[in-house]
Amino acid sequence: MNRKNIKMNKILLSLVAVLISAVGLSQKVEFTEYDLSNGLHVILHQENAAPVVTVGVMYQVGAKDEEAGRTGFAHFFEHLLFEGTQNIERGEWFNVVAANGGSNNANTTQDRTYYYETFPSNKLELGLWMESERMLHPKIEQIGVDTQNEVVKEEKRQRIDNAPYGAIIYRTGIDKHLFKKHPYGQSVIGSMEDLNAAKLSEFQSFNDKFYNPNNATLVVAGDIDIKDTKKMIEDYFGTVENKSPRNERTVIVEEPITKTRYATEYDANIQIPAKIFSYITPKSIDRDAYVLDYISQVLTGGASSRMQKRMVEDEKIAFQVLAFNSANQDYGTYTMGALAKGDTELSTLAKVMDEEIKKLQTTLISEREYQKLQNQFEARYVSSNSRVEGIASSLATYNMLQGDTDRINKELEIYKGITREDIKRAANQYLKPNQRLELDYLAGQAPDDMMDAKDEVATMKDEMMATGTDKMSDKIYFDYNKASLTANSKKELDKMAQVMKEDPSLMLKAETFTDSRGTDSYNMELSKQRSAAVIGYLIAKGISPDRLEGVGRGEENPVVDCSSGNCTAEQYEQSRRTEFTITKK
Repeated sequence: MNRKNIKMNKILLSLVAVLISAVGLSQKVEFTEYDLSNGLHVILHQENAAPVVTVGVMYQVGAKDEEAGRTGFAHFFEHLLFEGTQNIERGEWFNVVAANGGSNNANTTQDRTYYYETFPSNKLELGLWMESERMLHPKIEQIGVDTQNEVVKEEKRQRIDNAPYGAIIYRTGIDKHLFKKHPYGQSVIGSMEDLNAAKLSEFQSFNDKFYNPNNATLVVAGDIDIKDTKKMIEDYFGTVENKSPRNERTVIVEEPITKTRYATEYDANIQIPAKIFSYITPKSIDRDAYVLDYISQVLTGGASSRMQKRMVEDEKIAFQVLAFNSANQDYGTYTMGALAKGDTELSTLAKVMDEEIKKLQTTLISEREYQKLQNQFEARYVSSNSRVEGIASSLATYNMLQGDTDRINKELEIYKGITREDIKRAANQYLKPNQRLELDYLAGQAPDDMMDAKDEVATMKDEMMATGTDKMSDKIYFDYNKASLTANSKKELDKMAQVMKEDPSLMLKAETFTDSRGTDSYNMELSKQRSAAVIGYLIAKGISPDRLEGVGRGEENPVVDCSSGNCTAEQYEQSRRTEFTITKK
């Protein structure tokens, strides 16, 4: 084949691809929806292009529906309801699916739990029967509870406890600092102590309360005949009785954040610390939730995104950057951050991230960036609806969580309708410093708990009264010739910040010292920088500046006289100290 023909074929293939994409984009997702007499909502989508079908059931129960002291139930049921039923032997669910050429899974969020199977379309009836079995008479027995309890514990260990940055990825280290009233503050996986303490009867009651047809949406998507499918659904689900009323949720209002919140989390699985900003944002049905998707993409969506280009490639201050918008039924969260590279201070990462936010707040993104966003989200929309599994999940989600099944056909237009001005407005409205959590995510083990910290401070106060002084030295030391805080020093300051938050009457004065190496003027300047580092860190942890005072003392009052220059490294280090004075207002 000559070059001319090769070139012509490439052009023809490109045109075909464009035409296929255009057809895909213009194709509306057709569906039929109705209710059975027992309240089960049914959504059917017929797509006969491939001989596959997905059967899914979404239940209106998530982590936010759990009672205090019994967290983790919704996620636990995601596992427990694969144990078996009266007609499917224990441990055989996955074998039945696999033996019939299918696949299956389930997932839980704060708002709902979703189970599904995908089969060859001639196994549609099997999928409907299995899901009706799960709804009608699952086996909830002690052996199953004990088995799945171990499974969930292992999942928590693998995904959160022993996984690098697991508390960021699964938000267990973030949401508890954002939500003080709303149950979104508790994690989806819940508390192992709560699950261990629960009795079998409590699991059975949870099933009776939430796993009913009037609290579920059944979706069937793929190679089906609508009339035949309706008949099978009536046969398998029509007689399922409700054991409880539909789950009517109480609206819990979270007070907006009006003053920056500061927190520190520790991860023994990492070596690279991260700086995180996180904000409470609009719920999933709100148009601005889509605008925040655009903002995430601008900041970290790909190699040419703003934070990636500046922080990772150009200035090389970050090993990796992140930004993601997560919109739930009641509230959303917007999180952004960076992993420090080398000796980069987390405060430097925060400063640069704030500068990138400021750019979005003051200047419209370029027309080129805007067109790129439109193309990216158009491609994402097509991809999410390219398989019946994705379509089934989307139909159930839009119906249950947004109250509009046809949102599946409106979402792309929502994205297309977002303007550059919307992006600038949303950045100003939602990404204000006083509306966020600032999280330092540090390597290592967490410092002593709050009770230990209180005991230490009580001991310090007793010592001050006994000696007639209010001055004490703490474990805040600096490396030679440096003004940056060490990891151990940060842990000690975290503890001190905790105590000051507990007792608002405490005032603190920090006096920092150098060793005797260096000139007087150099040592004085260095000690001032160290004092500023201590005070700045405490302010970043939420301690008001008017309760803090920092003073650089240079090489005054050395612990060991090293003027002869014969001191050991340890003796020099003793002079590079910080002395704290604690007083009451």
